[in-house]
Amino acid sequence: MNEPGHSQRVSQYGMKHLCFYAALFLISSSFAAEIKPIDPRTPVFRIYLALKAENQQPTRPGPQVTFDSNRPLLIVWSARNVQLTQGGKGVALALTDKDTKTFAALSRKYIHGLLLVEGQGSVLTAMQITEPLDTGILEFKEPDDAMVTKYLRRRFKLGESR
Repeated sequence: MNEPGHSQRVSQYGMKHLCFYAALFLISSSFAAEIKPIDPRTPVFRIYLALKAENQQPTRPGPQVTFDSNRPLLIVWSARNVQLTQGGKGVALALTDKDTKTFAALSRKYIHGLLLVEGQGSVLTAMQITEPLDTGILEFKEPDDAMVTKYLRRRFKLGESR
């Protein structure tokens, strides 16, 4: 057992296995960290740039906007984390790392712009970008964002027993 080089071979062998298992753990944990909605065949939501509607109706209050449904800026299929906030009345959604980078770039490009969040064919909310958002955490609060919080609770079965 004390032959020359034996401990070095064992240590190299052990180190290779340690590196393999560490890499395997990192890969598996990154997949485990992704949370998909109940129906993963449809995106959680799409984000679009709000465009001024061509046919403005002066009698209608508020901004009149539309979007090009063929040109989403970001399509979100899953999240890094989704949880209830404000005693169950709000929802915080942490975008995946890739989507966080994309959204950060969008928030810089469209600073002071309006982005629309669409899910399953309905505009859920509009986000006025007032500053760049690098964290990738989108927080929706009731009563202002009631439509999107209800939608996300349903899509991710939040607040229900699993």
